[in-house]
Amino acid sequence: MLCWGNARDGQLGIGAERNPAFEPRNCRVFSGRGLKEAACGGQHTLFLLHDGSVYACGANSCGQLGHGRDGSSPGKPRGGRFGPAASAPAEMLPCL
Repeated sequence: MLCWGNARDGQLGIGAERNPAFEPRNCRVFSGRGLKEAACGGQHTLFLLHDGSVYACGANSCGQLGHGRDGSSPGKPRGGRFGPAASAPAEMLPCL
């Protein structure tokens, strides 16, 4: 997968690099892992793998990374498997 653009919050998934990527760069974290889809927000990104794993990276001021903590978490995406969504109000969330 190739990525480029603003990396200020770690949303490109290329590690702790925070400088803009002005040309496409290889996002090696998913090499050989079967990336199925990517959903890009303004400051965060979600990745869905063929095995059902979901990874998130980038800004997290409203919990949009889904790892249960507030605050930005730049760098390598965090992974997890998701079942049926709980019935709870939500705002500013990404969808795959």
